[in-house]
Amino acid sequence: MKDTSHPAALYKLRKVTRILALIILLMVVGGFFMPTDYRVERSVLIDAPRDEIYKDLFHGDSLPNWMFIQKGKVEPFKGALAEGDSVALSYDEVPEQGVLSVIELSDNRIRFDVRPKPKVNIVHNVITLQPSNGSTLVAWTIEGNLSAGLLSPYLAMFANNIAGDNFERSLQNLKEQIER
Repeated sequence: MKDTSHPAALYKLRKVTRILALIILLMVVGGFFMPTDYRVERSVLIDAPRDEIYKDLFHGDSLPNWMFIQKGKVEPFKGALAEGDSVALSYDEVPEQGVLSVIELSDNRIRFDVRPKPKVNIVHNVITLQPSNGSTLVAWTIEGNLSAGLLSPYLAMFANNIAGDNFERSLQNLKEQIER
């Protein structure tokens, strides 16, 4: 009696592995044509005048408290950050530090760059403050480019969800801190 199930199982396995290889190949090739740039936008309405929010945004007594950094923090500092100033970002599980650098401060807009860790691309940040019926709309936009090899385009697709949660937490912390 011959056992013919063994060759049939091998043919099915070959078919499955070839299909998987084709899918992986298509994903790799497709990744070469996808952008590695990302943009994330979030905003919150705070019941306070623009000037009150502006003075607290980058002050040493408030920035480390409202800015959420996953598994990390803004290092404490004295005074307020001005154009050209930087502050360190530290992390719980790694000795490497990042840096937040203020690029531009104007009445309604703050531009700053964040290098989360050495050898990681800079993330460009803009916070705008717009008066709105006695309150202030605080809008935060980040833009960057990922350099994670073949995964970069796929990570960029999900950056809005991944990074967006952190910014929503930060903006909610800022709102609670200002409205207290």
